[in-house]
Amino acid sequence: MPDSMHNDRAQRLITQRCLIAADVDKTILSQIADLNAERQLFFRQLAPQLVEAANLGANVAFVTGNSIHELCSRVLDFLIKQLAHTNDLPLLSQFHFFCNSGGVYFHFPAELISQAGTESVLWKTIVSKRGNELCVKSKFVHEGYLTRTLVQSPDATAITRILDEAAAQYMEELEARKSDYQDRYDLSLIQKNGQFLRPMPETRTVEYGSGNSQGLAAVQVTLKPVLSFRHAKEGCASELFGNDVRTALIRRIQDKLDGDGLDRYVARPGGRGSIDVTLQRLDKAYALEFLIDYLRVEGNPRRGQQFGSNTIYFGDEVIIGGGNDYPVTRIPGLMVFAVNPDKELVPCISPVYVPSAIFAGPEATAKVLTQFNECAHELLGSFSEDQPSTLTAIEALKHRIFTDRIRRKIEDLTLKSSVALDDWQTLHTFVTLMSRDDPAARYWLSLLVKELDGIMTQLGTTGGAAGLGTSYPRTAT
Repeated sequence: MPDSMHNDRAQRLITQRCLIAADVDKTILSQIADLNAERQLFFRQLAPQLVEAANLGANVAFVTGNSIHELCSRVLDFLIKQLAHTNDLPLLSQFHFFCNSGGVYFHFPAELISQAGTESVLWKTIVSKRGNELCVKSKFVHEGYLTRTLVQSPDATAITRILDEAAAQYMEELEARKSDYQDRYDLSLIQKNGQFLRPMPETRTVEYGSGNSQGLAAVQVTLKPVLSFRHAKEGCASELFGNDVRTALIRRIQDKLDGDGLDRYVARPGGRGSIDVTLQRLDKAYALEFLIDYLRVEGNPRRGQQFGSNTIYFGDEVIIGGGNDYPVTRIPGLMVFAVNPDKELVPCISPVYVPSAIFAGPEATAKVLTQFNECAHELLGSFSEDQPSTLTAIEALKHRIFTDRIRRKIEDLTLKSSVALDDWQTLHTFVTLMSRDDPAARYWLSLLVKELDGIMTQLGTTGGAAGLGTSYPRTAT
């Protein structure tokens, strides 16, 4: 068989079924004020790993609450520059983009990229300007997906009014309680020239379609800046989580939405200091479920895989009740890497894994992507037509992470004199069930894990029992 056919078949089995998805701010990008410095950090930390994963055949998606302008001016611009630098512009077709809380999806087909030829021509082909803001040309916005997520025009007007009224009340309370708040919050983060910044509602719209069928749709109404636990002074974040100014404001907005007959919409925490109002069903999980189905990378139940088994997700807001990355944990089989800086807020549920005790944000994401690429190279390099691999690169990554971590944890436990005999018996029971080949034992194990996840979710753990991946033995990495 020709090498090209061999390589194509290997990628089809090992990497093309894989989807790597991630939030943007504090996960892929460092979110610092200096745009040039942010770009350089991206080129140094993550761009090589992302491009290599795409080159190996994986799909890559960015799912963010950012506006389409923010996504174009940062992620898309940075990514195209990196691809042009490495002569890999055709790989752009393997990247997928969701913005506005996952309400807008766009993608660039391979044939269009090959026709463009150069970086400058490609940029002019796919990006245009609306006023002072960048936007993706309307024909690349997925219209079918947009019809599921848009906010009707009269509803957008009513939501804006509710947010504006809520902002006025918020400002009154902020001024009245300034002395109380300044002990726990860094108020300078929501001030300019010593004055509080008034939150302003913004209806985020997108152009879609082509020719005579062009339209303009709103998918999200955002209120920002709003004081949240993310503005807490050092040591106060855990105390304020779930009990901050933004949480109270969200409840007030939701009550007003429900009372005005707009209960099909939901107010949620957005970024670090914003509130997003979208259709109730719309969140990052909704976007990701659509893409998994659209790309046909769902797990194969005949192999015992769940819907999200071939997908991994990175986010820095994997927090029960207060993080816009948390909804993706409901996708069965999906592995979520919590790169949160505040690891004590990571939920203790089985789909969530904390990749590093030391690193957070883009650094932690880069380390996992490096491991993914290593697994992909190993499988592709050893691929045999006589005995083709049954593992995807994501399955190999999970196998590496879990087996390494389990060995290290057991080694660490053996060094601890405080481990009770009952604890060893509990571990022995689980290992015995795992070692049995009968379906009943596997079923019992899955029931136990689901029950534990349900309990921990209901408890809404906020400290002392953080994510399952945070018990780092001996040398933390």
